[in-house]
Amino acid sequence: MDPTGYDVLNVVALKKMATAAAIAETVGIGVAAVDDVLGPLAAQGLVVVAGGAALPTDAAEPALKAAAADRYARLRDDAVVLAQVERFETINAQFLTTISAWQQVDVGGRKVANDHADAEYDDKIIGRIDKLVARLDPLIDALAAHDPRFARYATRFAAATGQIDAGRHEYVSSPTLDSVHTVWFEFHEDLLRTLGRDRTE
Repeated sequence: MDPTGYDVLNVVALKKMATAAAIAETVGIGVAAVDDVLGPLAAQGLVVVAGGAALPTDAAEPALKAAAADRYARLRDDAVVLAQVERFETINAQFLTTISAWQQVDVGGRKVANDHADAEYDDKIIGRIDKLVARLDPLIDALAAHDPRFARYATRFAAATGQIDAGRHEYVSSPTLDSVHTVWFEFHEDLLRTLGRDRTE
């Protein structure tokens, strides 16, 4: 599988369903280039294109796993990367706690949905999110030293936090947008695939 084929299939697998435009935006290539790749991937039985969107088949994950083992063999032995990955485990746990605090608040000892009426509370959570995203920079840089495509995550995080700073707080955790939570989830899944590891949480 060539690098562009891997990148496109990887995004389809991460998103579960994605238009060519969404894939192009995530990978950082043109829509026409995505279309050129989706055809061969469909012919190999790795994706199904229907209704203007691409979906991964059952064969996609094994193909990505095999390709990643070859493509990222050196990365998996990089001491700098591995040290940053260990730090990520702590950062990830803190991020999950912070997202929970964004979505729910404690009222009288009970967790209830955050109605976002308390701007001061929300601003504190956003501040924590900004700091946690910034702490990913060394890991993203270490990964990008092996494969420049990982730098796209820094770009996507910056775009999401920029939207939040502009008052669009749905970019904290909306599953239908390229929110901080969406990008974080995809980054984590991508990291596990790159390292050949399984999710433990």
